[in-house]
Amino acid sequence: MALPLQVAELNDSLKAVGRIEAQHALQLRRFIYGDNVVSRDDADLLFSLNDACKTKDPAFAALFVEALTDYFVWQTEPRGYVTPEQGRYLIDKVTADGHIETQTELALVLNVVHWARQCPAELTTLVLDAVRQSVMRSEATPLGANRPRVAIGAGDVAILTKALYAPAGDGSLLVTRREAELLFDLNDAAGTGDNDPAWGQFFVHAVANHLTNPLDVKPAPTREMAAHRERWLDERGSVASLLSGVAGALAGGDIPTRQVMDEIDPTWDKHFNKETIAIADAAKLQAAREAVDADEARWLADRIQRDGSIDENERALLAFLKRESPSIDAALVPLMKQAGL
Repeated sequence: MALPLQVAELNDSLKAVGRIEAQHALQLRRFIYGDNVVSRDDADLLFSLNDACKTKDPAFAALFVEALTDYFVWQTEPRGYVTPEQGRYLIDKVTADGHIETQTELALVLNVVHWARQCPAELTTLVLDAVRQSVMRSEATPLGANRPRVAIGAGDVAILTKALYAPAGDGSLLVTRREAELLFDLNDAAGTGDNDPAWGQFFVHAVANHLTNPLDVKPAPTREMAAHRERWLDERGSVASLLSGVAGALAGGDIPTRQVMDEIDPTWDKHFNKETIAIADAAKLQAAREAVDADEARWLADRIQRDGSIDENERALLAFLKRESPSIDAALVPLMKQAGL
């Protein structure tokens, strides 16, 4: 669908001068939110202007991140679920030249990952890789400008934290093997030079999370499940109204307690009877997950020894595991001794 003439003229004018002032950002905001819906045409317009105009007022960056987050996260059906098609569209737009170029694009992807309930894992990896590239290739990428060469700053740690522990991340609150590998790449590249003190602690806790996180995190419902639930609520009414109706019936003595509980949760009785077994199973699972098994031990030993030395962050990681894990496979014992632990 073609843009309205007024907006098309503004679009052409801005691209011709290559500059977006604050008043232009306000005009764009009024156009985009005029009908309270951010459309694909609006998204295309913002991406196109962001690429074409090299000089932009901060008001445009704010609009860019806000409006496109609305488009990808809050205006999807069901809300909060970024589809694979949307994820591919976003990746293609911000990596047209092979990688994320600007802080504004990084802020957008990070915002989508942070707020979405579920999104393609490639989006989380894209954020982590953008930080890796800015650190390892600080002189060659715009994101690495004005930083000490190959150094991890407090801002990098904040970005990594927001992406790594986002509900929609690759492993949600758990750190995946792929994410742990990227963190080791960063640690090996940056060494122990001018890094922010927060990096060492973050590295230790994140990799330990991958190796010893005690419990599985309940995954977000799939997009299909969420859509089904929204349809159910539309047809049945809200949970609040259901409980209100039940409360009124109880007050009048109309509904037996068991019938009320069955209405709210038909499986409540089975859940109650299995509570003791569930607690015991959870305890076993916790012990098993906290242990560093043979596969994890081999991976960690290989990863630490890959650059031929054990640095202070890796030594701190090993010390943390020795202190916190109830069981560590024997494959890690030689490395522990080499680290003086």
